Amino acid sequence: MPELPEVQTIVTDLKRRIIGKKIADFWTDTPRIIKGFSPNDFKREVVGFEIADVQRRGKNILFYLEKTIRKRKDKKIMLAHQKMTGHFLIGRWRIHPPKFSEGKLRGVKRVDATVKGPIASDPYNQYIRVIFRLDNGWELGLSDLRKFARITVGPPQKIEHSKEIASLGPDALSPKFSPKYLFSVLQKRKKLIKPILLEQNVMAGVGNIYADEALFLAKINPQRKAAGVKRSEVERLIKSIKKVLQKSIRLKGTSVIDYRDTYGRRGKYDKVRWVYDKEKLPCRICRTLIKRVKIGQRSSYFCPRCQK
Repeated sequence: MPELPEVQTIVTDLKRRIIGKKIADFWTDTPRIIKGFSPNDFKREVVGFEIADVQRRGKNILFYLEKTIRKRKDKKIMLAHQKMTGHFLIGRWRIHPPKFSEGKLRGVKRVDATVKGPIASDPYNQYIRVIFRLDNGWELGLSDLRKFARITVGPPQKIEHSKEIASLGPDALSPKFSPKYLFSVLQKRKKLIKPILLEQNVMAGVGNIYADEALFLAKINPQRKAAGVKRSEVERLIKSIKKVLQKSIRLKGTSVIDYRDTYGRRGKYDKVRWVYDKEKLPCRICRTLIKRVKIGQRSSYFCPRCQK
């Protein structure tokens, strides 16, 4: 699943490439991605609106839409969550309908990129489920292998107060996510520390990859009881979380499997990972083999020597 660095990379790209553009048309072959609307109703909601801004909230992307009607600005927010395998791309595509012969289906629908480069050549960029055609001739597409992504739209107040946004804790890179805040949260919990770091109402934006990486840098075993973590360790953990997230943003995120940026390119943080998905490989610090354990149905990777 795209986490904070991957979503921030997408948002930074979108800010540079689509702000000021109008949505000229909309297409999807996967209606379940559109939440609360039929595809045709959703199309009526967004076509003709200009993309005024794009922001990140945790792992969510908010598209701020505007349209002037009789000298009055109509404003909406389109809310998107890329979920497990979704990622936005900017390109151009040709939709080939299924082929029929003698009343029988003889082929399948295809969506082919008409631009060169990784958007066309990388197989993980070829699961196009949604396309927004823009007024400059380019298109905003959503590639999503597992079809879990969700997109909706509504008045700003409704979206801002929706469960997806209102339930989020402080952003992992915000000043509000402080040692004092996290220490007070951990002291009240009976769970292990790792699952708590994944709770978006505690800290927005961090998932499995960066929780493991930050715990390694902070030298904290993911199987530790949350309430037993000392204040000094929490201070170290906060610094580690922010450090690993900022480094991954600079490297355009992690592409262990399917994440790509809006150009269809892989992120580079996976080349410098410390422990995530490195079971039985030697720790870069002490050469002890990295271990994998299941904590709360999620795999956790750590160095049993460096992390106590």
